Amino acid sequence: VCCSRQKYLAAEMGICKKCQHPLGENPMQIAVASLSSLPTYRVMDIPYVVSLPDPGTQVSAEMLPTSCRKLLQLSFHDLDDIEMLAPEYRKCTPPQLTHVETIARFFDQIGGNGDSGSILVHCEAGLSRSAASAIIGLTAMGYDDETAFRVITEANPLSLPNRRMLRMADSFFGHTSLRDMAEAHRIHQFELAGYEDPVKAIERNHGKSLRARISRLIEASTELLTGRKRAFREQWRKVMEARNAH
Repeated sequence: VCCSRQKYLAAEMGICKKCQHPLGENPMQIAVASLSSLPTYRVMDIPYVVSLPDPGTQVSAEMLPTSCRKLLQLSFHDLDDIEMLAPEYRKCTPPQLTHVETIARFFDQIGGNGDSGSILVHCEAGLSRSAASAIIGLTAMGYDDETAFRVITEANPLSLPNRRMLRMADSFFGHTSLRDMAEAHRIHQFELAGYEDPVKAIERNHGKSLRARISRLIEASTELLTGRKRAFREQWRKVMEARNAH
C-alpha cells in the first residue's frame, strides 16, 4: 500500500499516481482491534485512533496509544438492521448515518493531508463495527469498494463487518456495494463454521410476530388506498372531459 490516498494497485512502474512516492515508502498501516487488545498498541507510533465503544463503556486516554494526536470516538451498539427488530434490542443505540459520515470524513481528512501515519480502529470485539469502519475509511481515502473490503477481510477472515453501517455507507458514497459484499462474506463464514447465523433466528421470529403482521397490514392498506386514489382521479378526469365536451 502506498501513502496519501492509498490508491491500492493504482501505480505505474512502482510510483503512486497520487503522491508520486515509490510504493512501499512511508506506508500507512491500519490496525483493527478489540477493546481488550488496546494495551498491545499503547507504545506504538499510531497518531490516529477511531474508538467505537458500547454506550456506557469508558475508554480513557490512558488506554490509547501515547502517540495519538487525533481521536474520533463514537458510541453506539453493534446492531444490524435485522437485530433492531428484536424486542430485546429496542433500547440499544444503533449505528446511524451520521456515524458513518463522520468516520468517512475523518479518514478522508487524513488522506487529504497526505499523511502516512498509522490508524487504529477499535470496537468491543474488533470484528464488526471496527471492521466496517476501516472499510468505510479506506473507501473514503480512495480505495475502490472491492479492494477496501478485501484488504480488511483478508487480514482477518473471521471479521463480520456490520451490514447496517455498510448499507448506509453505500448510500453515502453512492457508487459502492459494500453491504452486499458483507452479506456474501457473512454467509460464507457461517457455512465454513457449520452452524446457522444467529441473526437468522431473529429474522424468522420477526416474520411470525404480531409486529410483522401489523406492518404487512399497514402496507396492504396503503396500497389499497393508493389504488382507490388512482381510480378516483381517473374517474374525475373522465367526468371533467365529459363536461368539457359539452
